[in-house]
Amino acid sequence: MSDFNSAEFAWKDIEISWMGRVIARVMEIEYTTDVEKKHIYGRGKKPLGVQTGNEKSAGTTTIGQSEYNAMLEKIQQTQPGAKITDISLDINIAYLSETQVLKDRVVGASFMQSKKGMKQGDTDMEIKLPFIAMDVQENI
Repeated sequence: MSDFNSAEFAWKDIEISWMGRVIARVMEIEYTTDVEKKHIYGRGKKPLGVQTGNEKSAGTTTIGQSEYNAMLEKIQQTQPGAKITDISLDINIAYLSETQVLKDRVVGASFMQSKKGMKQGDTDMEIKLPFIAMDVQENI
């Protein structure tokens, strides 16, 4: 019989990195993989099976203005005038606890939008970056 570890990760246990550095001002990360599936029918009214099709990965991350500016500066060192939406990168997510390390990788993330804005009373800027990706590798 195998042991079941009921410990859950908390936000404090997460470490996100890309472009060779850990992102300190990250407020959110979410990533998904969707697979097209459909029922296969033949004789009778019940499905005979399930057929799978294409797979697609996407997500979103929210970072602080300082992280956004640092990322843009690094990009523009090699590609003057480039925007966040011009690049593709891998996002490494590590879940770290006292007894366990779990690592996921979002491969070939490409940001689709970068929206800046502030309103009265804000003390800092948070920038949400939705992305599409080539793959999500879990527990690598």
